[in-house]
Amino acid sequence: MNIFYKVGMLLFGALFAGSVALADTPPSLKVPDTHSIMSKGNLTLYRVQVEGLEFGRNNEEIDAEVFVTLDSKPDMVFTLRLHGDSPPVNTVIANTLREAYLSKTPVTIYHQITPGRKNVKIHMVQFDR
Repeated sequence: MNIFYKVGMLLFGALFAGSVALADTPPSLKVPDTHSIMSKGNLTLYRVQVEGLEFGRNNEEIDAEVFVTLDSKPDMVFTLRLHGDSPPVNTVIANTLREAYLSKTPVTIYHQITPGRKNVKIHMVQFDR
């Protein structure tokens, strides 16, 4: 391979990688990323259970330890895993949700896009004033 081909491929790769990263970056903190949906409201349920107990049936089954519901979406269950291999931020999110539940503070939950599902995984939690 000649040097111009190699340099061209490196430049293409760098440009492509940069455009992919920009595609997922939200324009502001008030807007979800392209992989999330935003739901706002007050928590009406905060449930924590031991690892290994699954929740739901068939295609709604989910393996998680934290479950919350919002008054604005009473039929949806927002879930969070606290497994040993889960990111440490999940514990922070779980504690944040607990505090929001106890203080009756409205939250914004960003969750995965899953058409037709009512049990969804939490990506982010945010408080707005």
